[in-house]
Amino acid sequence: MNPSSYFWKEIHDLPAGIGFDLFSCQHFVVLFCCALGIAAELRLFLKCSKKRQDVFLKAAALSLLAGNLLRDLFLLAVHRMSLAYLPLHLCSFAIFVYLLQAFLPERFLPLRRALGEIGFVLLMPGTICALIFPDWTAYPLWNFMCLHSFLWHAVLVFYPLALFMSRRIRPTIRHLWYPILYLCILVPPTAVFNHFTGCNYLFIMTPLKDTPLELLYSLMGTYWRIGYALLVLSVILLLYLLLWISQRLAHIFTSFHVR
Repeated sequence: MNPSSYFWKEIHDLPAGIGFDLFSCQHFVVLFCCALGIAAELRLFLKCSKKRQDVFLKAAALSLLAGNLLRDLFLLAVHRMSLAYLPLHLCSFAIFVYLLQAFLPERFLPLRRALGEIGFVLLMPGTICALIFPDWTAYPLWNFMCLHSFLWHAVLVFYPLALFMSRRIRPTIRHLWYPILYLCILVPPTAVFNHFTGCNYLFIMTPLKDTPLELLYSLMGTYWRIGYALLVLSVILLLYLLLWISQRLAHIFTSFHVR
């Protein structure tokens, strides 16, 4: 069959073994293209005035929602929409976080900053992990669902980076409770939903294959979720630490330069 005939197919309508391999040349090329696109978009964004940047952010947030709806329309058209495609993964929840962050009025500025910081220290690392360890490798690259997933996740990375680089948010370890509270609100109802539907949102029922979660399961067995929680916390703390180190180095360099 011509590979182009696979473009409008959902995973259940594709033959086995035609997907791309994790960390293959194809995978690295797509990741490089995503990084290049994010960098170009950030450069354009930072050249804009603050007012235009606000419009840019609103458009990016809306594009995430539109992209998700477009995928759902495709799935409905091919009769493959199911519970497995609800917006209940960490990356999908980011749609609503960024819409609130972009559209809440100025009087909600503290909340907007908190949402932006959650995006930067929690949602962005999660999105980057999704790009490095995609759960859509069963698709060939030249497929709507595959290309959509890479492009959509790239926009998810752009949004919090744009907030940070434009100094709309200033993450600090004192705000560690932001992402922790967010997860405490998010995880329990998602786990209950998984229990009653057999879904695996947030990958808290079974570890995703070929990811660090699978390694945690092999090392910790039934206690792997404890390792999962500690891994998430470690990533957040590491990011805060790197930010603190970069700020201290910048301060030292500035002081030295002034002298």
